[in-house]
Amino acid sequence: MDIKAQLELFVERCKEKKLKITPQRIAVYEVLLRSKEHPTVEEIYNQIKEKYPYVSMATVYRTVEILENIGLVKRVCYWGNSTRYDANLEEHHHFICIKCGSIRDVSFNGNINIPREIDGYTINSVAVNMYGICPSCKN
Repeated sequence: MDIKAQLELFVERCKEKKLKITPQRIAVYEVLLRSKEHPTVEEIYNQIKEKYPYVSMATVYRTVEILENIGLVKRVCYWGNSTRYDANLEEHHHFICIKCGSIRDVSFNGNINIPREIDGYTINSVAVNMYGICPSCKN
């Protein structure tokens, strides 16, 4: 889905949930849509504060929480003390560098055979985190 279609989905979801569609909320979501780095809330804030100098960190936190609650972003994993977010909702996996903490989407043709239920827990989706050293840190 392209960015324009995802923004239209954002508007639809906000209308369904009776949420205001503000320029700041759109800016936060756009940062997440365009990012391949799985940014933290702080990184999102730093990207939009130039265009919206009066936006607060609390607003960005609330907006990311809203986006997560309405199913438009998801938490990737915890690295250090910050949570990272991803607007790519397709089932995919992540490579996490153990030196610098960078996170990249990865896909591979290998078949991961995971049951749909384990010990009474129903599995809805699967995301694998692979840990290692990224090309930048190898050099």
